[in-house]
Amino acid sequence: MTVMTQENPVKLTGFFYFIITAKEVKPMNIPLRVRNLVARHDTSDPYRIVKELNCLVYFVDLPPTVNGFWKRTLRRRTIAINENLPEWQQTAVLCHELGHIVCHPGYAAFSMRNTSYSSTRIEDEADEFAECLMSYRYDLDECYVRRFLSEGWRA
Repeated sequence: MTVMTQENPVKLTGFFYFIITAKEVKPMNIPLRVRNLVARHDTSDPYRIVKELNCLVYFVDLPPTVNGFWKRTLRRRTIAINENLPEWQQTAVLCHELGHIVCHPGYAAFSMRNTSYSSTRIEDEADEFAECLMSYRYDLDECYVRRFLSEGWRA
């Protein structure tokens, strides 16, 4: 099979095959996505939203370098959060992982504080999603949410 560009697509059993480059990815309107999510679920409580989306949330004893992660197993979305974090940080991690589930459902990555195996753009979008969702319930400056999220997965 030959891979062609968008100008010259290859026809594969009734579908057109295009290569999408990084320039073609359009930025998401994250605040609008959060607003629509809150309106659809009639709440800004991330724990209720996650429950209504049929996600499981576990608070587990993770290594100090891991804040949390999400994984899909047999069509079931599971979020694991480090139980050693303060309550507002656990909520920030939940909102961040919820951002991945809502905005990047097919994306899988692994991140620790010192090492990241993920896309910066996708992590930044999940951070922005978490900030927008948390702004309904928390004073972002008081809790240092932006700083925690930005330093939570980067060195």
